[in-house]
Amino acid sequence: MINQIEVIHFIELQITLMKSFFIHYPLVKDFKWLLDFPSKGVILVGNESWDFKKHGKGIRFFKNNSSAAVVVDIIDNVNNAKIIDVWRLSQYFSNHTDDEIKSTLDEMASSGFLQKISERQYEFITS
Repeated sequence: MINQIEVIHFIELQITLMKSFFIHYPLVKDFKWLLDFPSKGVILVGNESWDFKKHGKGIRFFKNNSSAAVVVDIIDNVNNAKIIDVWRLSQYFSNHTDDEIKSTLDEMASSGFLQKISERQYEFITS
């Protein structure tokens, strides 16, 4: 079962990736269709390089290393990195089922860490 701390670490990574993206590309402003976003590229997060590729209304960040590929697929809402969904987490935590992920997200919503936006989408609540 995926735990709440792992989900929070994922959210922090997603926020960091998007902050770095916007630092690298400060002139992008079409958050609905991403028409002025680069189609692909590389950003730096700390000392690590992350490749990215724009798709539809989202951005897929990926890092390949010798142990395993790491994927953060922000399928929509690129202007709000606090939004997560079952799909994003299933890509990142590929060894967990959608049901396990959804169960953890629902528990986090009940505990007040997340606000449920739709059946499979949630927003991280910060104070």
